[in-house]
Amino acid sequence: MAKWKLLLTTLPYMVIALGTKLAIEHFLQFEGVVEFSDIGLVLTGGVFLIGFMLAGTMADYKESEKLPAEVACALEAIEETFAQAAASKPAIDLAESRKAVLRAGEAIHDWLFRKIDQRQMYAALDELGVAIQQLEKAGATPLGVRAMNELATLRKLTTRIGVISRTGFLASGYALLETLTIVILGLLVISKFKSMLAEVVLIPFVTLIYVYMIRLIRDIDDPFEYEEGGVKGAAEVELFPVEEYLERLRARTAAASKP
Repeated sequence: MAKWKLLLTTLPYMVIALGTKLAIEHFLQFEGVVEFSDIGLVLTGGVFLIGFMLAGTMADYKESEKLPAEVACALEAIEETFAQAAASKPAIDLAESRKAVLRAGEAIHDWLFRKIDQRQMYAALDELGVAIQQLEKAGATPLGVRAMNELATLRKLTTRIGVISRTGFLASGYALLETLTIVILGLLVISKFKSMLAEVVLIPFVTLIYVYMIRLIRDIDDPFEYEEGGVKGAAEVELFPVEEYLERLRARTAAASKP
């Protein structure tokens, strides 16, 4: 149902627009002052602006689709580094090292779903950095350097996610698009239609296009807008690379803890 959520929640706007037009005609006997065909230029301008805003937000969205997989790869690379170090340095506790990676991964996941704030997520990454430092103390300096580089990559990825999530695309563009949409809906109300059928079909249809697209663009603008409690919206990027890696890591951690 996630893909239909945005459409279903836009239906009330269609009903309101059509209801307003019919109420004005019925109670005020107002048939309109401008022909629907005369507002074609305004409709075209709105479509052009929608295309411009959509293209801008899609650029960040396409980049965002790659980030969860890169986060998962960075976490798994750190885990594999711990495993390589433990194979040659018995002093390294692989089970505890994996738990540090797991805590960092779960913190990133919880941060994305608004269960913890960004400072708490970074604190978990700091704890992972402390665990990586144990590699140098155990004499596995090259592997420690490799793991620290992966941790730096992980910090860059999470910081980029935070920037994309908290930065909106071109506020002045949104202002113009919303203003133009209000103008178009107002023109629909005062327009004349050749028949009742055209009125009943065109008003909801035009309202759907503009209101739906504004809401869709806003949704795409933050592709990491997951709801607290683990609910994903209609236009958020998939997190299955991170979630599937965490499942594998939990399984390995649980298997290692068995006597």
